[in-house]
Amino acid sequence: MSSNASKASDTTELHERRELADAILRRISEIEARWLAAVQSDLADHDVSVTDLRDAMSDYLRELAGSLCQPESGPDTLTRGERAWVRIAREHAVTRVHLGFDIRELVHEFIVLRRELSRMIREEIPVPRDVLQADRLADMIESAIAVSVQSYADSRDYEFRRKEAEHIGFITHELRNPLTAVVMSISVLKNKIDLPPEAKTPIEIAEKNLRRLNNLIDSVLLAECLEAGKAELYPIDISLGALMAPILEAARMTAEERKLELKASFDPKLQLRLDRDLSESAIRNLVDNALKFTDKGTVSIDVVDERDAGLLVVHVRDQCGGISGEELRTIFEPFKRGHSRKPGSGLGLSIARRSVETQGGEIFAESSSNEGCHFWLALPKRIQQHERKLKAG
Repeated sequence: MSSNASKASDTTELHERRELADAILRRISEIEARWLAAVQSDLADHDVSVTDLRDAMSDYLRELAGSLCQPESGPDTLTRGERAWVRIAREHAVTRVHLGFDIRELVHEFIVLRRELSRMIREEIPVPRDVLQADRLADMIESAIAVSVQSYADSRDYEFRRKEAEHIGFITHELRNPLTAVVMSISVLKNKIDLPPEAKTPIEIAEKNLRRLNNLIDSVLLAECLEAGKAELYPIDISLGALMAPILEAARMTAEERKLELKASFDPKLQLRLDRDLSESAIRNLVDNALKFTDKGTVSIDVVDERDAGLLVVHVRDQCGGISGEELRTIFEPFKRGHSRKPGSGLGLSIARRSVETQGGEIFAESSSNEGCHFWLALPKRIQQHERKLKAG
């Protein structure tokens, strides 16, 4: 085909597309009314207002018409009009999730729309051009269905996780208050009352286990907060020594109990600006994990000042014997505990990851077979509140 003939063909096609767009815009109220009546009839079981049911259908039809007036795009690009109606289709799916529609009903809505548009084409466009135009619209509607189905699935998954997190948060909040009261009462009993030695040991055991439960509840609440994206970032100026002191104090006690060697190397005078609670939580969880799974040997903590990159890098190495590649791939996911029978919630490393990512940092892990694991995190040494980063997940 010659260049002139090709241009003439493109011009004719664009003219026909604009003709179809004009027809949609001219009869937009009629198309919407027919679609609405059909959907209302098919979805009689849903108690949904006309406004909610209509949603953004008129906007969708206008953007659909607008995309027809744009030149054909390549396979990997979208015109402005196409981007707009894809966005509306995505938002429409999210609205349907909140209204309680199932995925079959969502797809059925688009099928009804295609049927009403096909009827309009038969009435407006001369034969045989009506077939070509119907095919064009069918392709666009099917693309919208694909976008909506994906958006629907993503939104349903998000809603499920949000409700699950709220439920867990409610339960743990309800447990926390009475548990704290019991811990305080036992502490008073132990310190204020002169008990015989044989009575002190069971009280100390009870106190220790109650504190473990309290720490578990705190971990669940923090995990829920981080997972739901509710964690606020409060950067403060702090030295590395002040950040590490409580972590090392607890770690030394655990190492002594488990007869492990604990090594730590860092510059206590290094000045930082970061969220103390989140940073301490991340490092503490890495150290606790290393101490828990090392039965014999050494756990080392090395904190490096990466001046050129502006990063604080914390390395934690253990002698746990290593883990499989399969376990390593999911090590930072919540409740993933691999094949270990060690006690624990399975939340520690997940909390560490979220605490680091909330501050715009990264966390990594590697394992050496029959030796041990190496976990390390990298945090900006100086963060601002607006630099907060959260992944959706």
